[in-house]
Amino acid sequence: MPFAEKRQYERRPYVKPLRYYSAALHTDTVSAREIEYEGVSFDISEGGLGIITPTPLNEGDTLFFKDEIRVSNFVATSGVVKWVLRLADTTYRSGLEFSDTRLTTS
Repeated sequence: MPFAEKRQYERRPYVKPLRYYSAALHTDTVSAREIEYEGVSFDISEGGLGIITPTPLNEGDTLFFKDEIRVSNFVATSGVVKWVLRLADTTYRSGLEFSDTRLTTS
């Protein structure tokens, strides 16, 4: 049986460094916004973003982007981790589904 595409939106390349934080990734003594993590996006669509990180993310975690992600006519401020793939000892590829987006006029 041939592979069936599950994506609702077309992906396109989008390679940019990004900073994020997650309430699920904080310690008991430090607030989530005090610890930022870095990653690099590799593709994007109206529905989500692909990201490469040096530490593993957990499916179901919500990531909040330090800077809004602006592409075409929408802005995203957060996304939910939908899947994680280990590429190497310290390299992980994950797919995020945007959880907070809005249309822009500029």
